[in-house]
Amino acid sequence: MSLSFFIAKRLTLRSASGGMQTGIAIAVTGVALSVLVMLISIAVMFGFKDEIRHKIMGFDSQLSISVHPSDNTNGEKLVDMTEIADALSTLPPSASTALTIRQPVILKTATDFTGAVVKGMGRDYDWEFVKENLVEGVIPDYQADSTLYHIIISRNLLRNLDTKLGDKIDAYFLGDDTYRMRRLKIAGVYDTHFSEYDDSYIFATLPMLSALAGIGDGMGTQFEISGLGSDDEIAECGRQLSAHLTEKLYRGQIHTLYAVTDVHTSAALYFNWLALLDTNVVVILTLMALLTCLTLVSSLYMLILRRVNMIGILKSLGATDSMIRRTFIYLTMRILAAGLIIGNLLGLGVIILQDTLRIIPLDPEAYYLDHVPMQVSWAALLLLNASIIIVAALVLILPSAIITTIPPSKVINYD
Repeated sequence: MSLSFFIAKRLTLRSASGGMQTGIAIAVTGVALSVLVMLISIAVMFGFKDEIRHKIMGFDSQLSISVHPSDNTNGEKLVDMTEIADALSTLPPSASTALTIRQPVILKTATDFTGAVVKGMGRDYDWEFVKENLVEGVIPDYQADSTLYHIIISRNLLRNLDTKLGDKIDAYFLGDDTYRMRRLKIAGVYDTHFSEYDDSYIFATLPMLSALAGIGDGMGTQFEISGLGSDDEIAECGRQLSAHLTEKLYRGQIHTLYAVTDVHTSAALYFNWLALLDTNVVVILTLMALLTCLTLVSSLYMLILRRVNMIGILKSLGATDSMIRRTFIYLTMRILAAGLIIGNLLGLGVIILQDTLRIIPLDPEAYYLDHVPMQVSWAALLLLNASIIIVAALVLILPSAIITTIPPSKVINYD
């Protein structure tokens, strides 16, 4: 243990009465509040991004394969599973796949009508996303033929059509310059608060849409891929799939030009919006870091002023300026440590409380969520604390140089 650290450890930050000195208490409070704001800002950013990404990818898969719009060889624009099966071998084991059909439809009741898109999924489709957002009814057992014309509709569409759970509505499916009419039963109602999607999407079963369009097994309008990890993995898998399918086309092994679409392209508007959160958080972190640094520099000067006579005594005993400077930097870092502990405890408490009780609401029409999401990233938490400690230590080096200007002969008897 160095002498500087030993002295800094033995010096007290309390007043003669035993309580924390007023100036020190204010400094600790300022640091704690700054850490609290920084921690909550990061938690909100991670939580908001995760929630919005989850909603987007519940409607639009991470990757989707469809017939390229410029390809006129396939009049129905259908994806053939037999043609793309080989390309799927490039996917990682974690990937999940599903063949879907998206069909435009006009829904009509006695008093209202609206347009939407029916998304038909296979009988073995993973309905976890719909289950999470189901607010009324149930997800039909699509293994039974009796539920073939049962659908899950959004609360927005239910309200627009002035209908309710269990009602039957007329659906006019468009295609081939004609339409087909079917009566669909509302078996479930979902609400994701994502109005752009809720206003348009209806969930149904793939066999119903296949029968309506006369499409055989293994054919659909889109092949969806989910379960991938990072954005880099999504992009890399998309490039590999696109290259594999293009190579097969050039070799004449398939006769359809397929497009591989990344969700960051199909939903670019929302991901660009999420990217703005990073800028906002950087601004907040910068301001709070400046506030913390100013607080610590003020605390350093205050500590030096209160112990000027001690500095004179140490110098007269042969202590070097650098040793004394390190002593006061260590002493100031004790204030930082107290602020970090209190700020982290308060921040984690607020995050856990909000995540459990959701006491801070949001307007879902503006933010697509009905509460402020907060998510703890332990790596970000450790990085934040380490960064604060390092920056603070570096910032205190220059202000501590004032110690070199203090003459011991004049300050030993300073009171």
